[in-house]
Amino acid sequence: MRIERINLGFRRLTETLLRRRLWVLLGVGLCLGATVSGMGGLHTDVDPDNWLLEDDAMRQDLDYFEHIFGNSDYCAVLIEHENVFSPEVLRGIRTLGHELERGVPHADDVMSLTDLEFMLGRDEGLEITELVPDPVPESAETLAGIRALAMSRPSIRDRLVSADGTQTWVMLRLHGYGDKARSEGPDLQVGRSCTEIAAQPQYAFMHPRVSGMPVVNFEKKRFFNSEAPRLLGISLLVSALILAVALRSVWGVVFPLLTAATAMAMVLGVQGHLQTGIDPALIFLPLFLGMAVSIGYSIHVINHFRRHFLVNGGRHAAILHALEETGWPLLFTALTTAAAMLSFLLIPLQPIHWIGYTAASLVLVTWALVVLVLPVLLSFGRDRTPQPDAGPGGRSNGRPLERLLGAFGTWVLRRPRTVLALFVLLTLVCVAGLSQFRVSFDYRVTMGLQVPYIERLNHVANSQVGSLYSYDMAIAFDAPDKAREPANLAKLDQLREEILDFPLTKQVTTVNQVVKDLHQAVLGGDVADYRLPEDRPLLAQLLLLYENAGGTEASRWVDYDYQRLRMMIEIDDYDSEEAERELERIRARAAELFPDAEVYLIGSVAQYTYMMHQVTWGQLGSFMVALLIIGVLMMVVFGGVRIGLIAMIPNVAPALAVGGAMGWSGIPMDIMTVTIMPMLLGLAVDDSIHFIAHARLEHRRTGGDYAESIRRTFTSVGVALVLTSVVLVLNFSVYLASTVNMFIHMGALVALGIGAALLTDFFVTPVLLERLRPFDPRPRRG
Repeated sequence: MRIERINLGFRRLTETLLRRRLWVLLGVGLCLGATVSGMGGLHTDVDPDNWLLEDDAMRQDLDYFEHIFGNSDYCAVLIEHENVFSPEVLRGIRTLGHELERGVPHADDVMSLTDLEFMLGRDEGLEITELVPDPVPESAETLAGIRALAMSRPSIRDRLVSADGTQTWVMLRLHGYGDKARSEGPDLQVGRSCTEIAAQPQYAFMHPRVSGMPVVNFEKKRFFNSEAPRLLGISLLVSALILAVALRSVWGVVFPLLTAATAMAMVLGVQGHLQTGIDPALIFLPLFLGMAVSIGYSIHVINHFRRHFLVNGGRHAAILHALEETGWPLLFTALTTAAAMLSFLLIPLQPIHWIGYTAASLVLVTWALVVLVLPVLLSFGRDRTPQPDAGPGGRSNGRPLERLLGAFGTWVLRRPRTVLALFVLLTLVCVAGLSQFRVSFDYRVTMGLQVPYIERLNHVANSQVGSLYSYDMAIAFDAPDKAREPANLAKLDQLREEILDFPLTKQVTTVNQVVKDLHQAVLGGDVADYRLPEDRPLLAQLLLLYENAGGTEASRWVDYDYQRLRMMIEIDDYDSEEAERELERIRARAAELFPDAEVYLIGSVAQYTYMMHQVTWGQLGSFMVALLIIGVLMMVVFGGVRIGLIAMIPNVAPALAVGGAMGWSGIPMDIMTVTIMPMLLGLAVDDSIHFIAHARLEHRRTGGDYAESIRRTFTSVGVALVLTSVVLVLNFSVYLASTVNMFIHMGALVALGIGAALLTDFFVTPVLLERLRPFDPRPRRG
């Protein structure tokens, strides 16, 4: 590929832009106006259900489950008091429950001490009544009787209320959101309403703590709506300070930030026209990447412009020189970075797809703005007096930092064995760290207990009656009525007991709790009768009594045709590997017990564990595809396999460094850190392309002198590479100011990766170029 011809093409493009600079600015302004008008169409989407693609098998299982049993989401309030059976607490629970039913969208019913089906056996049959009469009695004797009655029922004790009577659970169950409601955020409406109702002053004495996925989604949105502007503001300030110190010019500060803002507005505006939903926790990554890329590309152009302008004094000539030197490397960099970002599409999760195509779009739009608009803006101004002595060939031999980097390049080439030995040693250390790699989607790990709502969820999980997460299993038989056969209910109970022995399990709920409670009530209330009927006629009679008495709770756990059973498993801890083992054991054991049935697993735990598997293999696949694409592009553009392989070493180094650091330090891969390695591959290729492209150009100019061409490369592009790396590091280091674990990890790991890429470019690449001599037209002899 003739680089000189491509460079000449960028020079001619720039000449055309400068002749029509007002038209260029008008065209960009019109595009900006057309796209920004769509910003109002963006909306927040933090529902984990929407992380799954429409054709995903888990999504189809979820839709099937909700079609049969309704919405699996719920909101819950943990009540804590020295005596939850006191009259004021029971009145507070009843009032809270009624207010939740009235004030929360999509509310179905409340289950609590004051709102539940309490069954009593009578001479004439079965009575379904309330455990706590209305109004709440004041008599200590009556309240003691209510407490004793509640504690006599295993379906209530240690499930709805703690054995010591200090904690109780108020659960709001929900109707379905509807087919179109998901994109409109009904879970956020539910979470907001529950949170606001429970936070009212009249309930403060009960120390209510809300939980449930709608609450988590709402709190997540509220937290990141305040965290995002704060971090973005710090990033803008840091970037402006870096640019002011490094470039010391108005356009050098204004243009990169203006370009980043314009690119963001254009890309997000188009997504707004398409009614795209965005998770605020993930919006940082493409926006920070867009800002970093804008600053990096601008620094390369401005650096070349300033060097030529200082020496020759002609503004237009300096602009043409800058784009001639940087136009092709910047285009190649943008294409390879976009390709790395688009590799995220191989991970079958909607938020990762959004990050991929948004980041790729931002990179390409930023490149277009830098190449089209920056030359036009730099053209406004006067020429200056030439200073030939300030150039590399003058008496001052360039700027001090340029001279220092030139000397550094010579110093590196004198120590090839030391450099390569140290590189191999560090690579082995990183590879060893990769063996400790793990994945986690637990909010307590990814967010951290220092985040207020995560600390509250953790408190609920560690309570006597609350849980951290839950998931559901549906068993669908091949014919109606099989779900009420005593043998199948006994197998369901056997499976429940086995699941209760799992390390993560806290509670398991099935229709058997209703049936056992019914059996106990009809036979007089003795705890010994809390068991399943052993013959079918008795079971059928009990279920008929239940239906005639108006019971409805069973319908949440078995369908109308008695063909499908539901089980809800609550857990109080989460470990990705253990959860995966338990889910596989449940699936295998259920298939063994019910060979004539289909088994479905849905819910947060099943979903997180499934996504963990998708992320683990998807990230590996996306990284390998990105590596392959960039490697092939390198070989094609630089015209050889050797130079392509040399160019890939600095691009693989960040992934090794980050993977090793995550393994050795115990930082898990999550929805945020999964994006680091492909993203670093796209960022690291920037430095590699500029370094190797200029080294090849200088190799031709010096007549094949590798040592001199490398020294000149350090002098001409070294400063820009250092500045862009510093900008990237400091830009992503803004994450360290967050209170969220995954952001802190992101900031530290990206800084490590960018540093590893720069060090490899400055140490390993020069040594390999000098020893392997890939620019020579034929192999070296002798």
